Formats: sequence, structure tokens, C-alpha cells
Amino acid sequence: MFYTRWKVFLLLAVWFLTIGGEELDKKKLQKEAYDMFMHGYNSYMNYAFPADELMPLSCKGRIRGLTPSRGDVDDVLGNYSVTLLDSLDTLVVLNELDEFERAVDLVIKQVRFDSDHVVSVFETNIRVLGGLISAHVLAELIKEKYPERMQTYEGQLLKMATEVGNRLLPAFNTTSGLPYSRINLKHGMQDHLKRQKDTCTACGGTMILEFAALTRLTGDPIYEKKARKAMDFLWQQRHRSSDLMGTVLNVHSGDWTRRESGIGAGIDSYYEYTLKAYILLGDESYLDRFNKHYDAIKRYITKGPIFVDVHMHRPTVATRGFMDSLLAFWPGLQVLKGDVKEAIEIHEMLFQVIQKHKFLPEAFTHDFQVHWAEHPIRPEFVESTYFLYRATKDPHYLHVAKQIMDSINKYVKVPCGFAALKDIRTMVKEDQMESFVLSETFKYLYLIFTDPEDLVFDPDHFVLTTEAHFLPLSIGHTEPVENVGNPRRMVLRSDEPKQKNYVCANPIDFTKLPTEQEEARLIRERTKVVLGELRNGMTGGSGGQSGSCESPAERMRAWHFSTSNQDHIKQLGQMGIELVNLNDGRLHLSHTSANALSPIFARWGHEFMQEMQEYVETLEKNPHFADGSERLVQILSHPYYGKTILQASPAQFGRDLATTIRPVYGPAVISIPYRACDEIVNKDEMIGKIAIVERSGCVFQEKARRVQQAGAIGMIVIDTEENTKFASGRPPFSMASDKDGKDDIEIPSLFLFRLEGDKLLHAMEKNKETVIAMTSQRVSTNATIGELLKKGRMFNFPTIPQCGLRDGDIVWHSLKYPEIILNLRFNGINQDSDPRMHQEVVERHVTELKKYLLFGDSDYEFQFYEFFRTVAYGALDLNVDNPKLLSVISAISTLKKDPVPPSVYQRLPGEITRVRCIPRGEHMSCSRISL
Repeated sequence: MFYTRWKVFLLLAVWFLTIGGEELDKKKLQKEAYDMFMHGYNSYMNYAFPADELMPLSCKGRIRGLTPSRGDVDDVLGNYSVTLLDSLDTLVVLNELDEFERAVDLVIKQVRFDSDHVVSVFETNIRVLGGLISAHVLAELIKEKYPERMQTYEGQLLKMATEVGNRLLPAFNTTSGLPYSRINLKHGMQDHLKRQKDTCTACGGTMILEFAALTRLTGDPIYEKKARKAMDFLWQQRHRSSDLMGTVLNVHSGDWTRRESGIGAGIDSYYEYTLKAYILLGDESYLDRFNKHYDAIKRYITKGPIFVDVHMHRPTVATRGFMDSLLAFWPGLQVLKGDVKEAIEIHEMLFQVIQKHKFLPEAFTHDFQVHWAEHPIRPEFVESTYFLYRATKDPHYLHVAKQIMDSINKYVKVPCGFAALKDIRTMVKEDQMESFVLSETFKYLYLIFTDPEDLVFDPDHFVLTTEAHFLPLSIGHTEPVENVGNPRRMVLRSDEPKQKNYVCANPIDFTKLPTEQEEARLIRERTKVVLGELRNGMTGGSGGQSGSCESPAERMRAWHFSTSNQDHIKQLGQMGIELVNLNDGRLHLSHTSANALSPIFARWGHEFMQEMQEYVETLEKNPHFADGSERLVQILSHPYYGKTILQASPAQFGRDLATTIRPVYGPAVISIPYRACDEIVNKDEMIGKIAIVERSGCVFQEKARRVQQAGAIGMIVIDTEENTKFASGRPPFSMASDKDGKDDIEIPSLFLFRLEGDKLLHAMEKNKETVIAMTSQRVSTNATIGELLKKGRMFNFPTIPQCGLRDGDIVWHSLKYPEIILNLRFNGINQDSDPRMHQEVVERHVTELKKYLLFGDSDYEFQFYEFFRTVAYGALDLNVDNPKLLSVISAISTLKKDPVPPSVYQRLPGEITRVRCIPRGEHMSCSRISL
């Protein structure tokens, strides 16, 4: 067997930039963040108010129509004191309640919205309307909590918000319901504005939170109705095969004029509001939409810790070689989604860019070079830092926030506020301080260093808009107003009254997120290694240790290690582990941290050695290996007759094949669901057969328990990891039993690595009546034939169902196998055709099918046609996910078909493309087959 020894040396050199580990004084840093906001706010009030923005280098205000125009950039200005409106709620966060009262009074008395200026609908909504609603909500909260305050406030800010909403409403008068991008505050939609028919995805998709809040607070349904229609239309315009959104589209036709897809400028806050609309309103349709978009982004746009923009209709084709700074909001949204580990990775990538350049440039290349050098003191990275700190309580994020504050104070603070940077390479400043510096950047910095209980209100009872304005979750419980329907489908916990439950509408419980500080640190270090490899690969450099470092995303586990796998041997060397084959056949593993490529590899090596030692000790105690016999799966039926033998690994539970005189014979059947972690659907089919299941999802013994209860006489588990194979040099592997040691399994179980498992699945695809043996001794060919003759299976040659398909049968199915075959006719349309042609030919098939197919109910019909569309788009070589297994099987089980007449050829001309779908894992795996 194995024996191990390892030497551990302390490495003082640190590869890649890291943060110091000293303990920080949160109260001191909270005060520093407070002072930074007050310096910017007082500078605005002293030198600029009532102008929209402060010009910090000139120490004066920027006034629309008087200050020289900057073009479209000025569309955020409407001569309505936008900086003050945008930062009102930050005063409450900082407990500056006296100043909040004074500022509210100034707004009520001086701010008006009837100026003859064209403004951005998007910016006016998130900064002005959002700022007013948030300030109103907090004013009412303060008035209730502190009766001596806000005594003259009677909802004036809500009335002003209603006026702004009414002034924006004409922008929604389009064919699609998407708002025009710009509107005149005084005159509405002028003719020249109507001719500007294009808008960005984020522009139309970032209205629902503010407009729904306005509806819920005023009782007028028009605002939420308009915003919902815009969101619904955008959802309809996604690319159906990729679930990605483009960047710019026509507000009338919905045609995409820019089909680039990413998560940055032009799209960012649409994704944000899709998730937050669910959090605020409880409408699960928004969550379903977000999840589909999120899966598509992970599939096509996320490449490890970096992002690559792609074509929405051809998502394997990149559209640009840089990332923009607005995508820095994404890790914060991932925290709300619950995907904290990936949030840590993306945040670390962004932080490495900041480490290199002091600030996040407006755009940067994938090897972290500056693409656009401006930096307007954006808040998105600080926002993500805040959410990650709330999720992990990791002091690392306090250090990150401190570094950001230090850079702002050093490079952009000026006597009259904070000046944006024109070029981060030279630190040349620009005479500009956007309102979001006060409303978001400093607000999030202050929140990072402040415990929630020290605030005037609990932020966890609110949703933060894209401009960091507070909307109370209780809005989701207001009675639905007339004509809105019931947008709140809240699932109440049985142990909690409804009145209290509104605080739980936000799906994030920051005390129960899965990532601890140590795990977060390991994720960051792995990300640094991967980024180092990526950057080195892009630059072609080879100098230095980090440049030559290659790293997998995860450490190799001891039970996966194989001496015949060269990648495994290579990683051993990277981790500082030396492997020697001794004369007596044993392996000697020796670990020296100093020989590892980097500190992270050194730590991985130490962990691997410990894991290997524990693993070997466990196996030595395992009686399943005492006899040294093999475990085999032998394919007995046509055309193999026992000649194909697959080496397998045993289980630490159930019947031991080594002590069994006779092999276990039986037909093989794939479990539904494939992982057998839920109730078995195909129980009737499994009785007396050997169940084939997939690894992962639950412990091995639970899988065995489920298939045993379903009547199986044995179980074979197939590995999920690609390209694994059985190797005699591999440390012995066995399927672990439950931790409680209870063994209630009577059937035998074997484990096949992936390459052996694929051979078995291939045999089952060729012959649906495949018979196999589970054994510890090879079964002779004569014994195989004799056994098959006894069972009456020797000459039961397989029938191939697709041979009997009539061309008119667009759909053929068998629940016994299970199997679905589709005959599709695309008439020359292919992957390179226009996306509208893709959709048209698929929908033509659906139209024909609906004439001849009848399902048990409308839900089954919907499930089937979603399946059909997915398969058809895949047959056109478009990137799609394999459809879910259970929903397809359930739907097809209710199917009744009328004969398909020959006239179908007239409406669906062209050669047949035949697609076959069979179970694989939790999905149906579909592929084209020859006729």
C-alpha cells in the first residue's frame, strides 16, 4: 500500500498582489467615509445648488442651457437639482437627520420639473423619480419613529414623484410599450424625439422598480402597467435559442439594431431589475426569466473569472476584446442570486485590475490593459464589495473598501469636492462630479463599515435600486390596485404570520450563505492563479514564476488520482509532490512545499497528502478489498456475448459480489431520474433489472436505497466527470456508505468511471434489451450463451424503432425506452440563416403539430412544445441546453396523435432532419441520426 511523508517549509514570497492582514478600525473608517460624503455634499450645497451638478475644479454649478453643452452627456440634467434629489436618502443613512429635514424643505420649495429640456428617460427615472420615492419613504419612517421630526411633511415628495412619473409616461406610447429613450420635460414627445426609434435594453428594462413603487404608493395602476409591458416585451425579444439579450432595439418593431450581448453598458440594469422585481414584488415569473438569462450568461459570456461579449444569435462568436466598468455590479447581483462563490471570483478579477491601475478604468482588455482611461468615481465595484462583505463577513472586503477610499482621497479629492479622472494613467482630473458619487459610491462605502443595527432603519427590509435608492419590501404586500391583477404571489412560511413575513421577501439571508472566510480566501487565491495564467497566455510572456504557472480550477482529489493520467502526474509536480514507484510495487509520495509553483499550489499539495493518507487508511479498513478480487460489468447480449468487460469499483454497502457464488444477471435500465436522488418514475420498468444511475446529487447509498425500493436487483453508478477511466495504478476507489454506518442495502452496487460507463450506455443505445452481469469473476462465453438461453433472450435481437418511422410522423415516441424521435424539415435554413428564419420555420412545425397532437392538459402541451422548440433550434446547430427529462416524459405520456396527412409536405418542404432524444442525467440528450 501507500505510505507518505511530507516536508513543510514556510514560503515568504507572495505571488500576485495581496492585501495586508492588519485588523482595521471600522469606526474610524466609518467616520472617514462619513467625512468624504459630507465634503462632497457640502461642496455641492455651497458652490452649486440649485444647479444639477457640481463642477469641482471650477467650484461652481453646472446649469443646463448656461454651462457649455457636453452633448448627450447632459441628458441627465433637467435643471431640477438632480444631485440633491439623488443624495437625499444618503443623509438618512449617515444619520444626518437635521440636514435631511432642511434638504427636503429646500426641494419642496425650490425644485420644479417643467423646464424646456430634453432629458434621458432612464436617468430621470433612476436618479430623480427613485430619489424622490426613497426620500418620501424614509421621511415617513422618520416621522413615525421620531414624532418631533418632519412635522410639516405631508407627502409632498410623493406628489413630486407622481409629477415626474406623469411627465415620463408619454415616452411609453410606442407600438411595443418600450419607452423612447428621451423626452422633453415640458412638451413631452416632440416629433424629432419620436424619430429616434432606438433604445438600449437597460433603458427600457430599468423602470419596473420605481414605477411599481409609484403605483403601490399612489394607488394608480398606470405606472406599473406601463413598466410591466416594457419588461414583457423585452423578454419576448430575447433570442429563443440562447436566452441572451442584445444591446439596442427598435421601440416599435423590437428588431435588434445591435446584437452584441454582455452584462455591461446597455444591458446591465435590465438583468438587475429582472431579479430585483421578483425580490420586491414576489412575482416568480421575473425569477424564472432571470434564471434563464443567468444560465445563458454563465454558458456563453462567463469565461472563468472574465467576461467575453458575444453575438446574441451566435453566442460562440466574440464581439469585442474588452470589458467595461459597469459590469462590476455583477458580483453584487450574484450574491442576491445566492451564487457567492462565483461572485468572489469575479470580484477578485476586478480587484486585480484596480490593484494594477489604482482605479477601475471605464474599459479594460482581458489582459487588464487600459482600453478607455476615464474614471468618474463609479459605484458598481463598491456596491459589489458591500454585498460580499455582508455575505461573508470576510475582513478582506474591509481592506478592499479602505484601499478604494485611500485612492479617492489621494487622487480625486479637491477643495471643492471630488473630481472625476480623465485618464487614470496620468491622474489628470476632469471638472465633473456625477450625482452618483454621493448617492451610491459614498453610501456603499459608509454601509460597509457600519453595522446594520447602528442605522436609523434596517437595510435588509429594503431593495436597493440601481441608483442605490431604498424601496421597502412591504410594497409587495400592498393590496393590488384595480386593473393590475395580483402581482404578488408570495409563498408564506407556515411558522410566520403574514404581517411579519415581508422582511423575508428578499431571498437572501445573509447569516446562512454558504461561503465562509477561509473558503472565500481560497477562492480568491485560485482566481489569482487562473488570472495569472490567462494574462501570461495573452501576453506570451514566460518570465517569472507566475508566468509559467498553470492551474486547474480545482485541486485534484485523492480518490481521482491515477498514475496513468499524465495531467494528474503534472499537477503532482506543480503541487511539489514527488512520486516514486518502488520495487515492491508500492508508490512513495513525498511533498516539499518549496518545490511547488506558488503558495496556493503548495497548500494544495499539503491538503492532497493529508487527504491521500486519510483515504488510504479508510480503504485499508474496508473488507471489500480484502480478497483483492476484481469487480466487473460484462455485457452479455447481442452483439457482445460477454466479450466486452468493463472494470468497476465496489461499494462499501450492500451485497458483496466477491462473496457471491453466481454473478447477478439482468437487463439494464436507465433510472428516471438519472441520478436517482428523487422518487423513481419508471418503477414498473425497473423491477427485476439492473438500474443504471449517474453519480452526484446525493450519496451513493441513497441512490441504492431508491432503486432497491423500485425493484432493481443491482445498481451501476456512472461517473459524471469527463474522461475518467479505471486504471490499475489508481488508488483503489469504493463508493462510501452513509455516515451513520447503517447498511439497509441488499442489492450489489458497482461504480464505472466515465469512459467505461459510456461504453455501457453506447451498448444500451444500440440494443434496448441489453443484458449485463455484475460479477467478481469473468463469465465465459459458453456460460453467457447458456444464461441467455435460459432467460429466452439469446435471439431477441433489437429492433431499431426509427426504421419504422413514416416520413409523415413528425413525432415518434416510446415510453418504454424512453425515446423521442423527430422528423424536421428546414427547407435549406441553417445556422447561418437570419434568426427570424430560424424562428419562422420552427413555429411552422409547431403550428402543424398542434393540428394532430393532443395532450392531457395545457401545461403538458406547453412543456412539450418548449421541448420541441429546444430540439429544433439545436438541430439548426444553435446553442441550446438539452431539455429537462421529467417534464418531457410527463408531457409525452399524455400524448394522443391523429394521423398526419401527406399534405404536411406542402407546408413543411425539404429534406428530413431526424433527431433522436434519449435520457442522459436529468435531461434528454438529443442528436441527429442518419435516415
